[in-house]
Amino acid sequence: MSESVQLLCAAALAVAGILSWPSPPRRWSVTTRPPPASGGVLGTDARRGTAGGTGGRHLVPEALELIALALGGGASVVAAVAEVASTLPAPLGAELGQVASGLAGGDDPVQVWERTGDHWAPARRALGLAEAAGVAPTEALLAAAADLRRDAVADVEVATARLAVRLVLPLGLAYLPAFVLTTVVPLVLALVRDLS
Repeated sequence: MSESVQLLCAAALAVAGILSWPSPPRRWSVTTRPPPASGGVLGTDARRGTAGGTGGRHLVPEALELIALALGGGASVVAAVAEVASTLPAPLGAELGQVASGLAGGDDPVQVWERTGDHWAPARRALGLAEAAGVAPTEALLAAAADLRRDAVADVEVATARLAVRLVLPLGLAYLPAFVLTTVVPLVLALVRDLS
């Protein structure tokens, strides 16, 4: 096999490897927004807890910790939620602001929290359990924040494992055949030529 044929085969395999490389996940920009979730103003990502990718899941644990700190300092639930709402970016801050307004207006706490979306479910559960048990909700909020962080780390580990699996195919298609064609095949041909 001539050198030019070997180079041509290696180049073809490299192109095949590049073409089969997994494309990066689509990122939403200002001009391309995800479709809104049914029954809500927020996008699909926000309903899952990522707040449309602009502050999302990683800010919910911090918000829960801030509410717990405010409650530990002697603030009421309404005052703690309102104060934390003023520090969060949209849409999370607006959602907590609606919770604070609803609680201050005497609305049912369960219904008020349910209007905010699934990403605030840990806060709803922690405050509800603390109220039912007649204890301060500080520890429950801190535990919920720790659980959310643990889930976020697990999500990153799963994404990393998926990336490793996706990298195997392009590497196998490009580098292994190129190695065989440029190293093993010429060696075998040279041995066959010397033996014959």
